[in-house]
Amino acid sequence: MQYIADAQKAKKIDMISIQDVGIPSCVLMERASLKIADCICENIKSVSKKVFVISGTGNNGGDGIAAGRILAERGYQVTFCLIGDEKKASEEMKLQLAIIRKLGFLVATDFSENAVLPDRDSIIIDALFGIGLSREVTGRYAECINWMNQMESTIVSVDIPSGIDASTANVLGVAVKADYTVTFGVNKLGLVLFPGMQYAGKVLVEDIGFPKDVIKREASGICSYEMCDIVEKFPKRIIQSNKGSYGKVLVIAGSEYISGAAFFSAKAAYLMGCGLVHVVSHRNNREMLQTKLPEALFTFYQENDMQKENVSLFLEQLQESMKQASAIVIGPGIGQSDFSKKMLECVLEHSEVPTVIDADGINLLAGMREYFDEDGRIKLAEHFVLTPHLKEMSRLRQSSVGLIQENLVQCAKESTTGSVIVLKDARTVISDGSQMVLNQSGNNALAKGGSGDVLSGMTGGLLARGVRPFDAAALSVYLHGVTAEKFIRDNSSSSMLASDILEMLPKVLP
Repeated sequence: MQYIADAQKAKKIDMISIQDVGIPSCVLMERASLKIADCICENIKSVSKKVFVISGTGNNGGDGIAAGRILAERGYQVTFCLIGDEKKASEEMKLQLAIIRKLGFLVATDFSENAVLPDRDSIIIDALFGIGLSREVTGRYAECINWMNQMESTIVSVDIPSGIDASTANVLGVAVKADYTVTFGVNKLGLVLFPGMQYAGKVLVEDIGFPKDVIKREASGICSYEMCDIVEKFPKRIIQSNKGSYGKVLVIAGSEYISGAAFFSAKAAYLMGCGLVHVVSHRNNREMLQTKLPEALFTFYQENDMQKENVSLFLEQLQESMKQASAIVIGPGIGQSDFSKKMLECVLEHSEVPTVIDADGINLLAGMREYFDEDGRIKLAEHFVLTPHLKEMSRLRQSSVGLIQENLVQCAKESTTGSVIVLKDARTVISDGSQMVLNQSGNNALAKGGSGDVLSGMTGGLLARGVRPFDAAALSVYLHGVTAEKFIRDNSSSSMLASDILEMLPKVLP
């Protein structure tokens, strides 16, 4: 499991390690600079071995200066450049400057007037700003960043690309476009979220000696799963078992003109290992579903032919089906008719088992404001899981997509009174208000119709197997992304379909 911190928490980890634990700042700086030097030596092949260190006056600059010194000892031709007033430099930065000067190095103060300018074979170490930057970059600093970006050199950023807000991932006017970012102790939100991650290149999270207990205590609020976590958390099969041992998923999906959603959700639930799936769908989908998924149980309805008495009878039967289910999925492709709304109301009022609300279920819920408190938070029980994409979330929150995207983490955290939100974007956030997973698996191959239907079924399948709602959502999102990563190893990312996710699932599940 990888912990992810904002700027404030990252700085607190550093401060506690130095002031409370007693690890000298210069020791942490030397370890950080060694990791930067190792990154360059191990990952970047430079024939000329020319390195340009562009440093600011803070400790981030000290990391860069020290890394340049180590590289010089390893045979690299290193040029140092300091941007800013040396008199205002941190004590650690002043120490590093004194060391390289004693070793005979000159420190330039103008990035564009070096004796030998960078070329395509050169390496630039960006140590201009660290994670403490929170204001827009202007003037000479902006000119320096633009200069670095215009060079054809490989750029390695120290801790975070200069110009990226470590907490929000926003570009503060202008930012370095790095090829590598070497960050220390814990990953940063600015390197994981968009647009910051697009500037970070390949991110290396390096251990420089921060105590693990300090990292866990200060940064455990947001984490990201890795495959080792999935192997540990994914439910195991029981040697002596039957289909009842793995739960039953009730999937309420599909409508008169939408058939695929029910299939994708139901098939995904089965593939996650549940014992039985019962599909409730429109009668138009009978032939397709019974042909493509003969393993399932079915209840079909004909909405247009139903009188009021028949609707009441159907809803009573739906309640009976809910009582027999271990988990429920409602919403994929059900449309937004009055009948669909009645089915959703039935589930909201009578569900006593873990329940996923997706797609049209979310759009319908957005108009049912009695399920929201005065602050606009969703008032559903803790066993509900909602899976909105950005547009659906904008309807729930009655806010713009842009505002939600700019505040992705905070929006997910503050949107419910205890139920689980899966806020889907290029970086999906899973939160129940107290804990949060920021998913890093997947790619743009998943941007296809039906992909979300598969995810809803995957989550329902794990819920039926007894995985608690937050974990089921986080595991499903991670594995959903891994299918896309596996697919593009041998195929074009443009060609992936929802059915390919289903095909990949058995190949990626533990």
